[in-house]
This record gives sequence, C-alpha cells and structure tokens, in this order.
Amino acid sequence: MKRRKFLQSLPGIGLLLASSTQAVARLVLNAFLPDEVRPSSAEQLTLRAGGRESRLPIWWRFGTEFVSADDLARALKVRTYLNEKKRKLVLYLPHNKVVLAAENPFVLIDGRVYQMPVPCLWHRDRLFVPIYYLSGILNEAANLRLSYDRERQILSLSTKQYNVTSIAVDSRENGTVIRIATSRKFAKGELTMDMRNGWLHVDLFGGKGDPAVLKRSPVRGLVRSIKVFQFEELLSLAFLLRREPLSRQVYQDPLTNDVVVVLTTREEPVAEQTSSEREGSDGQPGEEAEAVQQQLEAERRRWIIDTVVIDAGHGGKDPGAIGVGGLREKDVVLGVALKLGRLIEKNYPEIKVIYTRKDDTFIRLKDRTRIANEKNGKVFISIHANSVPNRRTSGFETYIVGPEKGEKARDVVLKENSVIRFEDPSSQKAYKGINLILATMAQSAFMRQSEHLASLVQQEMARRLAGLNVKSRGVKQGPFWVMVGATMPSILVEIGFVTNPHEARQLRRNDYQWKIAEGIFKGFQKFKSDYENAI
Repeated sequence: MKRRKFLQSLPGIGLLLASSTQAVARLVLNAFLPDEVRPSSAEQLTLRAGGRESRLPIWWRFGTEFVSADDLARALKVRTYLNEKKRKLVLYLPHNKVVLAAENPFVLIDGRVYQMPVPCLWHRDRLFVPIYYLSGILNEAANLRLSYDRERQILSLSTKQYNVTSIAVDSRENGTVIRIATSRKFAKGELTMDMRNGWLHVDLFGGKGDPAVLKRSPVRGLVRSIKVFQFEELLSLAFLLRREPLSRQVYQDPLTNDVVVVLTTREEPVAEQTSSEREGSDGQPGEEAEAVQQQLEAERRRWIIDTVVIDAGHGGKDPGAIGVGGLREKDVVLGVALKLGRLIEKNYPEIKVIYTRKDDTFIRLKDRTRIANEKNGKVFISIHANSVPNRRTSGFETYIVGPEKGEKARDVVLKENSVIRFEDPSSQKAYKGINLILATMAQSAFMRQSEHLASLVQQEMARRLAGLNVKSRGVKQGPFWVMVGATMPSILVEIGFVTNPHEARQLRRNDYQWKIAEGIFKGFQKFKSDYENAI
C-alpha cells in the first residue's frame, strides 16, 4: 500500500526535482554572470564554410568561448525556431535537427541526448552556445565535418559524404512507423525490405551513412534494437522486432525523401519497453523513470498538433470570385482543400483532419472558426483565391490576422469579408456587435506561431510553383472575419488570381492543385516539426 502511494507521488516528485535543478542552475549562473554581459572587445570566431568566411563575436564564460546561436545559424545559412517561453531553440542543419535549451548542458540531436561540460546561456532574449564543446558533439553526431583551431579561433566546416543521416522510430496505436532520413532518391529496385529470423532488413542500394550514429537511434514500439552495416554498394539497416507484424510496407516520401517503413499490428496499443529495458537504456530505476516519463509525456501531448482544421472558402450560394471562363473560387479552393487533407491523412495517420466543408455547402463565416474551436483544432488553414479588375495581376500570398497594411491588402480583406451578404439578416447583425480590434487580440497569443506557419507555407509554395511563371506575393496581414476568434495558429492562403488568364488555366488543372496542396502541406509539416520540437 505504501509502495503504491509512493509510486503515485513520483510524477510530482520528479517535476519538483526537475524544477529544483533548473532553479539551482539559474542561481549558479547568476552568481557567475555580471548584470551586463558584453562580448570580448577584439575576439571573434572565424567560421569557414562553403568557400566563405563569417565572423562571430565571442563571449567568454566558464573559461570557454560562447557565440550567439542566431549568429551561428546565419553563418551556416540554416533556419531556426525559437520558443522564447521555454528558452529552447531548434537548429536545422542540412541533415540533422539540433535542440538546445538555456541553462541546460544537454543537446538533442535527431532524438538522441548528448551532454556538454557547461550549459547554454540566455541573455536579452538570445541563446548562447559553448562553441568549442558544441562543435565537438556536432562533429561526432551530425552529418558535418568540423575542424576547430582553438588558438586561432577558426572553425572550418564541411559536409560528410553521407546521404542517410538519421532514423526515427515512432510508436502508434496500431503499429510502428520507421522514418529513415535521406537526401537521395532511390530508383525502383534500389530499396528492398525482407524479414529473417525476427529481424527486419531494409537495404538501400547507393545509401551511405555513419553506422556509429545510426545504430544509436532511440527505439520504441515494435523495434527492440538496430544494427547498421555499411557495404561498398549499399547500406543495410536491420531492426530486431518484438514480434512479427501483421503487415509491412516500405516507400519513399516524395516530399521529404524519407524512406518510410510502416509496420501494422492488431488494433491495440503497441507494448512499450519493459522496466528492465528502460533501466538498461537510461540507467534510471525502471518504475520510477516510467512514472515520471508518463507524467511529462502527458503534459507534452496536450500541445501536440493532433487536429488540423481545413477551411475551403465560400461554397453553396456563395460562389466567391468569378474568374476567366466562369471559373468559380469556391470550386478551386475545395479541390485544393481536399487534396491538402489527403496529404495530411496519408503522412500523419494520427492527425484528425476536420473540414469546414467537403462539398458545395454554404457555411457562415463565424461557424467556420466555431467548428475549429469546438473540435479542439491546433491549426486552422483557410484556402481562398483572389480576383481584381486588372487581369495582369497574378501570384499567391498568405495572410495572418491583424490590421491590414496597404490598399491591396485592404481590397482582399473587403472581398473576403463581404461573404456576410449571403447570410441571413439576423446573422449579419451579429458581426456589427463585435469589436474587430478586441476580437483579433484573441489571436495575439498565437501571432508568432501564425506568422511562422505563414512564412513556411509561402516559402514552400514558391518552391513547388517555381518555373511556372507564378509570383510569390509574400506574407501579409488583415482583419479577416473567417480567422477572428480562432484560438490556434491560423492562416488564410490566397492561392492565385482567377481573373488572370494564365493562372485561371493553371488553377483548373488537377496537377496544379496538387502542387499548391503539396506546398501548403510541406509548410505545415515544417511548422509541426518546429513547433513540437520546441515544446
């Protein structure tokens, strides 16, 4: 009985210890750091990469050199995602994902934990990393070749010649998914899979990876352990399974190049690792580690993106914009919305996709965000098409909620908000009673996330539509009724101009609609990764 009560209290004890450890770390840091932190006046780190040089100011603490993570990312020309509240930063290297946190000496690279002798620092909303120790870890665990001359303070960087960089194993309700990150496209016959004596073998002809890094990938679900064999012509990955799956499938994701292995079991939760296995892998007592981990995981799941709401604009008696040849906005955006939903459902079976409409139905503006909120949506994507009197105007743009800036943005807002004329008189009165400024404040908590999602969607659409004579018009903001009141990151995508003859022809085509849907999906995919890695 006493043992049961003790185990029930473990999650709280674990969280208290974690909080206490962080508090002690802050006290220690504050004791060593002056109120005003300044870089050394003359010292700079020279980073040589890709035939170019960058100079980064050096900050000395704990007898070692620190550099700004932002400066490092700019020098490497890679993107980052910062969670200011948690003071956690995700650094996206060409083939690896690195997670760093303030007042924390641990580095997470592709899901595996490494420890530095000193922690990262936080000052004036910026994260600073101990570059000497971090470069050593990156050289070992990432797809980078680093050489650091500490006396001359020169860091030289090149990419290792690997095209398979990481393995991620994800346990699902009805099976296990293995994602093998690769930069190579494998032709038919170069990707094979078979099962022998309890081992699942995946052979990648032409694949090259670092066995020492790949075999350390965390395992869960059906996968008990991993072995890696690099031969002259192929990379062979072997996964020891806990039991034979009901079915297995392997394919290469056309959007990410990831090799995806899907192992299906019965419709029941996949068994987790036993306590003894956990103890062997992390050195903690099995039951205590399990109780604390479950508490932390439950808290994290509250913020996981598990529901996406896709809103196809207009519909029913509201045709939206009418373009060249009678092309109706409501038809085009519905096609793109359904394709986007299919991409999300295929790549993320665990995500629930909610459509505000799946057919030619009229939905009131306020009902669209009501649906999103009632279904506990974590992301809201509204899809529209543009129109103007000038037939030469073209391009796509992405909006977030906010006061419009410029006459062109105002025109788009007025056009999209004019939908209320199709609603009954009593419903129209409801909009007059809402203070738009106060209503948009509900989105302020998600403004940074919405802006990040919008920029990624715009960027990825530009990549998908490159070479098709379509202009990227950038990220903008406006007080769109359809997004007002949505308590989640929200964007409105204007996918093109139905009044432009060239774009109207493109928007009618099924393959072009797929390109748009893929661009929006890829932006969402990157946002999901950024957002959840920083939780």
